[in-house]
Amino acid sequence: MRAVITNHGGPAMKTSFNLYYLHWWTLTHFVFESPRCREHALELTQQGGTIEAFEQLLGPAEAVQTELHAYVRDLKARRTGSHFAP
Repeated sequence: MRAVITNHGGPAMKTSFNLYYLHWWTLTHFVFESPRCREHALELTQQGGTIEAFEQLLGPAEAVQTELHAYVRDLKARRTGSHFAP
């Protein structure tokens, strides 16, 4: 998550653009749609979406990443009709 937010430390953008796009879209959807994060989405955007603003408003990136993974699993389960245990 930190590599996606900062655009540093991940695979080369030139060879992994689709992967980055998927991660950016998923993170953006999570921030604007999850009940806990959406109340901070506008302020995060106004502060430039930096890692510092992200962690100040939403919490440590590593903890939010765990929350994001659970959110994505829930979206997938609702879409496919399957159910994942928490």
